[in-house]
Amino acid sequence: MKIRIIGLPLLLLPGLAQAQDEAFPPETDSPLSFSRCFSHVPLRVESTGSDFNAPIRVSADTLEATRDGKILYRGKVQVEQQQRRFNADYLELEQASRDVLAEGGIRFSDGAITVDSDRRLSGNLNSRDTELEQANYQLHGEPGRGQAARVRLTDNTNQVDLNQASYTTCPPGEEAWQLRASTVRVEQDEVFGEAWNAVLWLGDVPVFYFPYLKFPVKDERQSGFLYPSLDISGDNGTDIRLPYYWNLAPNYDATITPRYMEKRGTMAQLEFRYLPVAGQSGTLYGEYLGSDNQLSDTEYQDQARWLFNWRHHARFDSEGHWRGDIDYTKVAGWDANYLDDFSPPVGVLVDDQLMQSFRGGYHDRHWQLTAEMRDYQILKPDALSPFRLAPSLSLTSYRGLGEMDLAVDAELAQFSNDSRQVYEANRFHIEPRLIYSVIDRPGAQLTADAGVYYTHYEQDIPATLAPYYGAGTASYNGLGFTPDTLDTSVDRVLPRLRINGGLVFDRNARWFEQDFTQTLEPQLQYLYVPYEEQDHIGLYDTTDMRQDYYSLFSDRRFAGLDRISDANQLTAGFTSRIYDDAGTERLRLALAQSFNFTAPRVRLYPGEELGDSKRSFLTFEGDANLDGNWFLHTEAQQDTRNNRLAAGNITLEYNEQGKLAQLGFRHLNQDYFSDTRLEEDLNQLGGTFSWPLDPQWRLIGGHYRDIELNRNIDTLIGLRYDSCCWAVSLVWEQWQKEDKLFNPDSATQETSIGLRFELKGFSSLGTGSDFSPGTQLLPYYRPFNLNN
Repeated sequence: MKIRIIGLPLLLLPGLAQAQDEAFPPETDSPLSFSRCFSHVPLRVESTGSDFNAPIRVSADTLEATRDGKILYRGKVQVEQQQRRFNADYLELEQASRDVLAEGGIRFSDGAITVDSDRRLSGNLNSRDTELEQANYQLHGEPGRGQAARVRLTDNTNQVDLNQASYTTCPPGEEAWQLRASTVRVEQDEVFGEAWNAVLWLGDVPVFYFPYLKFPVKDERQSGFLYPSLDISGDNGTDIRLPYYWNLAPNYDATITPRYMEKRGTMAQLEFRYLPVAGQSGTLYGEYLGSDNQLSDTEYQDQARWLFNWRHHARFDSEGHWRGDIDYTKVAGWDANYLDDFSPPVGVLVDDQLMQSFRGGYHDRHWQLTAEMRDYQILKPDALSPFRLAPSLSLTSYRGLGEMDLAVDAELAQFSNDSRQVYEANRFHIEPRLIYSVIDRPGAQLTADAGVYYTHYEQDIPATLAPYYGAGTASYNGLGFTPDTLDTSVDRVLPRLRINGGLVFDRNARWFEQDFTQTLEPQLQYLYVPYEEQDHIGLYDTTDMRQDYYSLFSDRRFAGLDRISDANQLTAGFTSRIYDDAGTERLRLALAQSFNFTAPRVRLYPGEELGDSKRSFLTFEGDANLDGNWFLHTEAQQDTRNNRLAAGNITLEYNEQGKLAQLGFRHLNQDYFSDTRLEEDLNQLGGTFSWPLDPQWRLIGGHYRDIELNRNIDTLIGLRYDSCCWAVSLVWEQWQKEDKLFNPDSATQETSIGLRFELKGFSSLGTGSDFSPGTQLLPYYRPFNLNN
């Protein structure tokens, strides 16, 4: 509830000397007309700052001066000072006492608020106290408006008192909700106003009573209770939160939130924000639940559930050279389901991992030096603990030397692990490169890139390795590492040569009676790295790199430094684009394939079987903007040796003025993606949509299905009614949910029904997520790679 209203300070007349910051627009200006909802809202106009020293003009049908010192204005009384205006049918000014009385047709406008009354106004120009009866008010630039039986303004304290006041954001005649209070007080120098005996009305029905309520009147901070929230869900039952905001200091604050969950218990939430010095900011956030009633019959019944998050960002000097960042999130070690059960507002979960990172360094135009300590918490039962960077130091430098560029990448890292059956290592890596631009012209480019990889490892090998790393057993297929095959000290030196060139041809074309420009952009690359056997090096931060058009032109087959693949290969590709006469890219097609003169022999782990193919997948990517509303994206990876589709996907989207529909299909061949542990080929089909049924009704939906397993992945349907000042939405969703604590090898169908009721400009109550396309497991995104 915002009642800035009542800065009525115009107070009103002569001199109209009360200071104001805004001015009302001329009457010839029309109100906002971009929506029926705001057709009644006047435009807010900023003041020039000199309004109160400007001359005052008073006009009326008749003017009379009486013997007792009164000045009487009758008929169409209008007082103007710049753009501030006051109108009445009758105005009386007592010159000696400076008392003012106005009656009938009262209207006051100042650019921030308009106040109307058909009754009377009384005040004094010396004390600047004013009282107005039966007033209607309308804020400018926002839909807030209301009524008051009496408005009293005491200018000496900038205090406004309203009796029997109301507030709503609904248009006139459509009051779906109102907040009514017996008394409202606003002090202009305070951040919050106060209301007593406030009642929330839905139509003609009172639904909630507030004995006392504070509401903001300025964009500043002050301690107090914030609006509560109410959710109802199958897992938590009734979920109520009542946050309290604590303004500790200008650069510190905190929000303390007790959260009651019917089926789980009472949780405490605390967020602390701080700005210690210029250039630094951070947030500490925590949640704590002493015991979870949902786990009362399990081994975790007496275990506390908690989360801690710390984010800090720092610039230590004015130039921004010295920087530091902290991103730390952790939950109880056993609590793999925490983020799924409580949906905290912090923490990023990627591949069942929470990251804890401390990072800092020096950043310059030509070089960067960064130190980091990083660890991960794996939210997966019985998973091996991850390697911890403790610490790492990296140097990156790039400098132009005319036609040549010199680059150096170096890293010193220590990898440690809490498990006694896992190897550990210290690793030093340096990679100097010299890049020479042989040809650099419009439409033609050729560069030669020569360098060397040097890596040194000091590995600590335990007497026995965990089955995951070891040779494995009959029931567990390990990666093939043994204490005998791993070396305690390793030096690896590998030279590298890469030559990359490309051309751009273009031509004008005319299709479908339109002018276009078509390009053909062939690209060719040769890469040479000699072979060196690397099975005696453990895997610390390395995995396979996803293959696509751009990765084929990379110099790496693996992501990370523990494996550097040998290469004696030629990669050929081309891209073709079509632009319309306005420069919009309508079509992009890209096709590439690598040809190895010798099949790569470096493998990720010793237990991996190497193929003898000398060709990569034939990789295709395409994007199309058909007419500004229809879009198409597709990718395919073809095994040309066996004539089999290894992977592919296609997405078709229609997107026009709030109408959205997307349909997609995805395929993975299990024979080519063993790391995904697919039991069958992956074939998934689905889509999402968001469609207006009329200006006030909208329908959303999503459905994704695994064709091979013949089961739903995620299904959602939702309907929303949206008016000017309130909205209601109903969402039904059913999705696959994992229980990582008790049944991690299978998924169950979870169903929820969410009802959300929203009072615009006041608060919202309900369940469910935001009303937007996409589902819980598969949010909507646009995969298109066009340049515009």
